[in-house]
Amino acid sequence: MSPWYKTAKECLAIRKNVLRVDLCVFIDKEEQFTNKDYLNSTIKSILTSAIINGLDIIGVISADNPTVGLLAQQMCIEQKMDLVVVPGQTYITRDNESLYVYNLTTPMPKNLTLDKACEFAHKKGGFVMVANVSKQIAQKINRLQGSLYAPDAVEVFNAQTGGYRDIDIDFPRFVSSGATSASDLEETNVFTLLERKKAVEMGFIHNEQGVDYTPKYLLPKTGEI
Repeated sequence: MSPWYKTAKECLAIRKNVLRVDLCVFIDKEEQFTNKDYLNSTIKSILTSAIINGLDIIGVISADNPTVGLLAQQMCIEQKMDLVVVPGQTYITRDNESLYVYNLTTPMPKNLTLDKACEFAHKKGGFVMVANVSKQIAQKINRLQGSLYAPDAVEVFNAQTGGYRDIDIDFPRFVSSGATSASDLEETNVFTLLERKKAVEMGFIHNEQGVDYTPKYLLPKTGEI
């Protein structure tokens, strides 16, 4: 076996089992677009850019409502793209903490505390990530860890706002592009590496896309050895 072939096979094995994830791609709320065609075009350009940038999973979020993320998820499925979209929304708690809430089909109720927001999302099958984590917030969520009231992850870097947050915390950590356009997404090139089995546990992909799944772009082409 030649050295280049061995290296190529190892790279494929890595991409098969370790996914590139960016959970923070922003698109404006649906009502802020002038028409549906413009919205669909914006969504498609984001999804295409995500694929070009080698991403496997993206979180498409908008302010206070998961509708646009759900539209992006539907488009991705209908057009059979080699990408997984996790729909989400931003959320500001009663104490002004910033959350990204994923995998809900309806908006979060307003004015909840952090613990109650996490409880509501989890009862609906959602996933909660805390952004802009200060030392005070870190202490709060550390006390909640292991309960229904705790978030699932924290964002430790956002390319739009900068400033890596080196905090004493035991939650899964994500770095994000914070992209607001297709060009942002391609130029920033920020992602988190996530094991496929962890992505299943977090609810980003289904069991059938678990460790035995091979993405289309890694399948051998016709006639290829």
